[in-house]
Order: sequence, then structure tokens, then C-alpha cells
Amino acid sequence: MIEGYKGRTVSIGDKVKVYRNLNNGKWSILAMAGEFKGKVVAHFDNLCLSEVSFKISEAGRARVLREKRKNVHAYAIGSIVSVGQAELCDDSQFVTYDPYKFGFFYKSKDESVSLSSTALINFIPGKAFI
Repeated sequence: MIEGYKGRTVSIGDKVKVYRNLNNGKWSILAMAGEFKGKVVAHFDNLCLSEVSFKISEAGRARVLREKRKNVHAYAIGSIVSVGQAELCDDSQFVTYDPYKFGFFYKSKDESVSLSSTALINFIPGKAFI
């Protein structure tokens, strides 16, 4: 059990939604099940997820494009593997999402490939990599 936000807890193996919090610079973790389902349970600088799928709300993206103001509408969904410092490998590829550019997640070095899922993703401050 990992102590999180406002006394809420999260555990290794829990299925969660992760998004980048632009206010505090950390990764916000939303529970997908249990007592705190749908609520932010923690904020981490570093974490790792497995069995990841990427989800973007088209309505949320349309609102960003219309209002020119960011809102939370894109997530990585997966199971928590670990919380703590991750190490970059030589073949690590950064994953990003820019609602003004594309309506999908993509590798920063190859914008032409849409990512819908990945086996493992690591989050470090401000970046995610596979």
C-alpha cells in the first residue's frame, strides 16, 4: 500500500489512469476501481505501468482546439508496476501527445506512428518513455 493524496492509497498492481498535471509538474494517478474509483489517489514524479493503453477523449480535444485552453482529456491506462526512479536505456523512446498536432499519442522521434498501446511505460518528471 502506497500512501497518496488526501490520505488515499494505491497499490502495486492497481489499474489506474495517468495524466500529466500541468499545475504541479507531477503525474496524477486516478483510481479505476475500489473505494476511490474516479478520484486522484496520488501524484508521483516517477512510476511504471504495464499493459498500457492510451485513451483520448475526442470531445475534450475538440474543446482544447476550440477554446485554445488545455484540459485533462488524454490518459495512459495500465497497472502500476513500480513507483520510484526509472532508468533510461539507450533504445528508450519518448512518447508524447499534442492536441494541437495530432489526435493520438506518438513517439517523439517518429510522429507518423500512432500508439494505441504498449507493454510497459515509464514516467519521469515531465516525460514518458517506452
